[in-house]
Amino acid sequence: MTSALAQWNLFGRTENLRIYLDQGSIRRQGDLAQMWQLYDYTSAQWVGTQQVVLSFKNLVEYDCSSLRARIVAGAAYTEQMGAGRLVTSKPSRMPSGAPLPRAVPAKAPGKSPAARTEPEEFA
Repeated sequence: MTSALAQWNLFGRTENLRIYLDQGSIRRQGDLAQMWQLYDYTSAQWVGTQQVVLSFKNLVEYDCSSLRARIVAGAAYTEQMGAGRLVTSKPSRMPSGAPLPRAVPAKAPGKSPAARTEPEEFA
């Protein structure tokens, strides 16, 4: 889904999750911007009823004028950092986007858009 040359930069973390951004993938057109995100879990997550994954890659579109974001496409992998077997990939089912969170992690790189805390696309 993304280039093997992606430069994943740590954006935020919790005890169970690390969120990375590929700042080299940022594309902007008017008030819309897109960027790849990687959700890297420290323990297995379930996709569907029988699929275990440890990471998700999502192409996220940000609407800077309305402060909303939506997942354009996503993929789930069996190993951390988008490695291992591809479990599932699909286009978004979030047409209008969700509001961006107000808080940005303290170590946000530059002026990167705020990251979501859960990859709702595969819920």
